[in-house]
Amino acid sequence: MLIDAHAHLDRYEELLPEAIEQIDRHGIMVVAVALDVESYLATKAIAEHSPLIRPVFGVHPWGAPRYAGCLGDLDVHLQETPLIGEAGLDFHFIEDESQYDAQRRVFEYQCQWAARHGKPMSLHTKGAEPEVLETLRAFGVKDAIIHWYSGPAGLVDDYLALGCSFSVGVEVLYSTAIEQLAATIPDERLLLETDNPGGHQWLAGSPGMPVVILDVLAKVAELRHVDADELETQVANNWRHFERSAADA
Repeated sequence: MLIDAHAHLDRYEELLPEAIEQIDRHGIMVVAVALDVESYLATKAIAEHSPLIRPVFGVHPWGAPRYAGCLGDLDVHLQETPLIGEAGLDFHFIEDESQYDAQRRVFEYQCQWAARHGKPMSLHTKGAEPEVLETLRAFGVKDAIIHWYSGPAGLVDDYLALGCSFSVGVEVLYSTAIEQLAATIPDERLLLETDNPGGHQWLAGSPGMPVVILDVLAKVAELRHVDADELETQVANNWRHFERSAADA
């Protein structure tokens, strides 16, 4: 089965019917992450249209200031979700340092939930890669997916040593640095993603549709010198680890 480990289905708007049709036609299991409470509720409603959509809840660092003073309001959704995401820190796209403390409070709260209840996480680390790593260590979070990693290459082994996996997405089609990461991640720690529809929009100027995961699969298979079917099986097996963790949470 094709696995897209990170997409934002609630962002498709008028393209949503076509996106759902592609998901069903190509058998793509989509981990549909959230940015905030509203995003999660919308994604849950979308998931009613296909059994291949897995809605998950998290508060993205861009929305963290809205929740830093009411963390308890997140509990009902953190309890329900099988995986916490998209969570993390962003010190790159968010240049206003006055927001960083709020990001930390919300991220740490989600890490506490993950550690206490054994829930996996899907993490945004842009510009904050060392601090995210140290936060995971401090809270004892080990079952995490590092989404669209583009940080210091020297930290990759530290994340791997902690037990993290990496999801490689559409930037592998455009970046030699991401190509190198995609080629060297250990087999059992590799996942694929699209960050649809925005990832492809940012890189190529048009919204990413679910089938772009086929391009990612083909490119990563080429870089790793394996057959695409073999890589698809490996990634599906890797994802089952997170499904088992989520089931046990």
